[in-house]
Amino acid sequence: MAGRPGEYFSWSEMTTTSQPLPNDPNHEERVNIKILCSTALDPLRRHLGRPVRVTSGFRSEAVNTAVGGSKTSAHRRGLAADIKCSGLDAHALMRAVIDSDIPFDQAIAYAPSRGGHLHLGLSTGRMRRQTLWAKAGGGYEAYDFDFDS
Repeated sequence: MAGRPGEYFSWSEMTTTSQPLPNDPNHEERVNIKILCSTALDPLRRHLGRPVRVTSGFRSEAVNTAVGGSKTSAHRRGLAADIKCSGLDAHALMRAVIDSDIPFDQAIAYAPSRGGHLHLGLSTGRMRRQTLWAKAGGGYEAYDFDFDS
C-alpha cells in the first residue's frame, strides 16, 4: 500500500493484529481507513498535541471473529480504531473527543480491566455521537461523565 493513510498514521499500525491471520484491507476498506484517519484520528492527534497509538484498527473477517468482535463492527469496514494516548486514560480520551469538533458515530471508553482504551468509530451514514462505557464486569451502558471507573 503506497503512501500513508493519514498524516500521523501508517498502514502498518492501522492493520496490525496480534492474530496470526491475514489482515489485508481491500480497496473500499483502504478508502475507509483513509477517511477514518483524516476525519477523526489526525484531528484528534492535533487536538491533543501528543501521539495517539492505535491498538486495533482494521480487522479482516477472520481477525474480527478471532478477537470476538461484533459481526457489525466498524473495524471490519476500516471505520474504527481502538486507541490509547500516553498519560491519558479512556475517560480523558472520551472527554477530549467530546470537547472537540471531531465527528464520530460511536465512542466507547473501556474500563482498565477491559483494556483501558477508547474505541472511536465512524459511520457512512448519520453520525450518532453515541457514547458508551464498557464496564469492568462486562456489558455496556450509556457514558456518564460523573462516574468513577
